[in-house]
Amino acid sequence: MIHVIGHSNPDSDAICTATVTACWLNHCGRPARAWRAGDASTETRFIFREAGLTLPPFLDIPLLKEDVWLVDFTDPLQGPAGLIQSNIIGIIDHHRLGGLTTLLPPEVSIKPVGSSATVLWLMMNTEMRNAMPPAYGILLLGALLSDTIDLLSPTTTEDDLRAATELCVWSGIKRRTFAQALIAAKTDISGLSAEQLLNKDLKVFSLVGIDARIAQIEISTSGQIAPLLDELQETMAQMAMSTGSGLVVLMVTNITECCSSLYFAGPEGGSTPSFSVEGMVSRKKQLLPWLERFLLQSRSQP
Repeated sequence: MIHVIGHSNPDSDAICTATVTACWLNHCGRPARAWRAGDASTETRFIFREAGLTLPPFLDIPLLKEDVWLVDFTDPLQGPAGLIQSNIIGIIDHHRLGGLTTLLPPEVSIKPVGSSATVLWLMMNTEMRNAMPPAYGILLLGALLSDTIDLLSPTTTEDDLRAATELCVWSGIKRRTFAQALIAAKTDISGLSAEQLLNKDLKVFSLVGIDARIAQIEISTSGQIAPLLDELQETMAQMAMSTGSGLVVLMVTNITECCSSLYFAGPEGGSTPSFSVEGMVSRKKQLLPWLERFLLQSRSQP
């Protein structure tokens, strides 16, 4: 059995694409099961409701010596416990390589596109696409539109645009209506505590030798997050202390205005004041390169 897993603190791409990857592997005659490595967001639950499908179960089995297929990540720091003791046999991703070491050569498909859903769609031939229920097309479309913010993110490529068009046809979904409802669910943070918001979409990175934790919260209006900012920054400081992380960054992205506000905590960034960056919406393509330059410059200063 191949266990298909997305990253911890999973977003829609991690859960939706892992689900379709397991279906694709089963159709290829390779028994597989999808899992989720964390709670599903309001947006992810919306996508599964639209598809009429059930969320994959929470990962509750040890991975020691199990065959594993990774979706939407390659950094062991972002995976579930026991991942490094598993046998990673496949990867579908659209991020930079994260220092993963495998026992044997895995099957790897990594492309610089807007979502892992796009990568999987490109891997599937016409026969395979037609053999799968259209509901799985809704999962891939939702993951793609989520990661690319309805194709407006700078990570969006021609492959994403083409895949979105083909997935709309295959699934029978009207993109505009679906995307509006998806974005509303994506930016719904009502009822979530500061700790829940910080962990909602948190990823761990090693940047220039520093343990960095980067959380992203997507909103549609600044008023959504303003009442929680003080508590969020206190929670960030607590996270830096409890984890020993050198840097904790909160990226609050206003997808309506296409900009992000950055907040810092930890010994490597605690003295850095918060500020906003026009046009910054992508953690992967925009924030990470900026952070690496920032940390290198900080270390070079006397």
